[in-house]
Amino acid sequence: MSFLPWETPENTTTERLCPLFPCFPGRAAGDFDGARMTFTAQKCGICFQPPSIILIYRDNVQEKTRQRIMPIRNFSRYSDCVSAAEQMKNNPRHKPYLEGVSLHQLEKLHRLLRDHLEGQSLSDSLGRYHHEYTIDPEEDMNKLDDKELAQRKSIMDELFEKNRKRRDDPDFVYNVEVDFPQHEHMESCAWDTESDEEM
Repeated sequence: MSFLPWETPENTTTERLCPLFPCFPGRAAGDFDGARMTFTAQKCGICFQPPSIILIYRDNVQEKTRQRIMPIRNFSRYSDCVSAAEQMKNNPRHKPYLEGVSLHQLEKLHRLLRDHLEGQSLSDSLGRYHHEYTIDPEEDMNKLDDKELAQRKSIMDELFEKNRKRRDDPDFVYNVEVDFPQHEHMESCAWDTESDEEM
């Protein structure tokens, strides 16, 4: 995952700030059935001191890029990051601005804050998070418990939404056809070979 550089505002130090993450494309506030979007989230990050979510968004009505600072209150190293992220996303004051930010991304920012409160470095926290939230194509998901399986499905859903092409996207192409090379050796699987044996 690549991080976008954070421009340090005046009177702040870089130790207090975490890099901003690009927001995934998706529906933003006011985007219902082709209606003009009011706010489009562009970057989302976290400030450790004071604890707050920082959102860089585009105000499509006034055609300006703005910054919104949303304080995180009553959060400690024992707090549940999932419920804290849900409260932030469903807060009536912040909800219109956070429509384009996934719940998974808000949970990640809260986890970074919790790890910071526990004394972990940002690089260690990001490394552990990346390891936990990366899909291994060789992993046998039949052996996972329900909680781990739900987590993997959530990650896959977010990746799908991130890569999804919508009809109104500028690079949308209808009915894409792809030719796969025929000269490469194809591996055969035991289950797809025909057999006369009874099941």
